[in-house]
Amino acid sequence: MNLRRMGITLFGLVFVLFILWLSYKGRLFESLFGGVYRIFFSVESHLAQKTKEFFSSYFFLVDLKKENQQLKEENLALKQKLAEVLDAMKLCSEYEKFLKATSSIKHPKVPARIIYKAIDPFSDFILIDRGSKDGVQPQMPVLALFGNSAIGLIGQVIEVYPNYSKVMLISDPSFAVDVKVVRTGDRAIVRGKGEPILSLEYLPLYSQAQPKDIVVTSGQDALFPANLIIGEIVSVTKDPQGLFKQGEVRPYVDVYNLNWVAVILQIPEIPL
Repeated sequence: MNLRRMGITLFGLVFVLFILWLSYKGRLFESLFGGVYRIFFSVESHLAQKTKEFFSSYFFLVDLKKENQQLKEENLALKQKLAEVLDAMKLCSEYEKFLKATSSIKHPKVPARIIYKAIDPFSDFILIDRGSKDGVQPQMPVLALFGNSAIGLIGQVIEVYPNYSKVMLISDPSFAVDVKVVRTGDRAIVRGKGEPILSLEYLPLYSQAQPKDIVVTSGQDALFPANLIIGEIVSVTKDPQGLFKQGEVRPYVDVYNLNWVAVILQIPEIPL
């Protein structure tokens, strides 16, 4: 009986010591690793917050980029509309000025807008938005505004279609017109030569024409009405044969900055 009691007592003592040992080990583990665990948990929470903030910022930037792209597209559309409005206002202003200037022309006429004009200064034709349905025919003179109120000759209709026409400019080498010098009354021929400056030919040898003199149509070639302004003389010399004088004429009208022209709806008839 004593041995049994001693065994039970010993077992109880060992059990109590084991419990105390487990309690001690738990506090020891907590003391050794609890701080690390708390740090890890803190770091994990911080990383989770930063990750959340990153994705929030990312999606915000994506939405902001889409919004900026949309605003850019809307801005471009507004700029295009503004350009169209400004262009329309400019055309209307030019057209009003053009109509006022051409009202002094006694011949029947029709205004036309230039729908094709080459960008280089050496192309010698334009297309206008008037054709046979508007009464336009080949050989009709074409005029344009220069300055604020003056009208000058720029060419002649050569091809006609129902809704548009082709105009040969005075700079074309095939173009020629009978002219006179306003100050002296001398007749001559102005011919195109494929460049902005025109050729002045067959000016009488006795002519006193000089630079700055104004040149207009003579009305004696059965093609163009009289007194249509062409330009001014820039030089006068004798031709190589010494039979006439020759020179150069600078047109008044800058064809390459034009939007509107007028077609004179009249072809001179040669009396029989």
